[in-house]
Amino acid sequence: MLTETTGRTPQDLAAELTGLRTVDDWPSVWSGPPQGGSAEFDAWCGRYGWEPLTFDRQLRVRTRSGGRWTFYDRIGGEWSPLVNLTHYPWQVRAGSAAENSEVLTTAAAVWPAHLEAAVGVLGAPTWTGPWDAPDFPEPPHPSYWHSRDARMRSRRPYQFAYWAPGADVSGQPFIVLSQSVAFPTWTADMPGGSAISLDVYAPEELQGSGR
Repeated sequence: MLTETTGRTPQDLAAELTGLRTVDDWPSVWSGPPQGGSAEFDAWCGRYGWEPLTFDRQLRVRTRSGGRWTFYDRIGGEWSPLVNLTHYPWQVRAGSAAENSEVLTTAAAVWPAHLEAAVGVLGAPTWTGPWDAPDFPEPPHPSYWHSRDARMRSRRPYQFAYWAPGADVSGQPFIVLSQSVAFPTWTADMPGGSAISLDVYAPEELQGSGR
């Protein structure tokens, strides 16, 4: 039996994206949070309704709409400067290898609804398509998504959409919605799985060497 582990829906994804659109000072987000536990840290999180869940290595928060996000910094474990925020709106895993074909069928069924939910908030994506599309775009920065060679080896991202930021607002992120299929899913002897992730990336000039 397949197990969906997030308990979230496409409507929840739309709510998370709507919440992101309330962020009006992305440079202050990318600069990272103040010291954990301080009044400044509480104010930084509270500005957008982010409830801190952990204080180790990566900061993890819960949003007003119930989603869980992980904040990744440039170095790893330093909290600042941040390079991307990640949320999983959907994840499923198989209980046995015999269910791997069902993982693929289910993944194909859920992707369109999540993409539609994102489009409803963000508008038409800059590009969308599957991993093997001949016009699949190369990433503007290596940390944003796999280059062609890596994608051909891993089929990841399996399905993909991204929204490029406008040039008129400082610090606006690249927003990437992608679906992955775990390697065991393609085998006959290991249970697999699939996930949809929402990644919000700092602009290229703030990425440094990436994570």
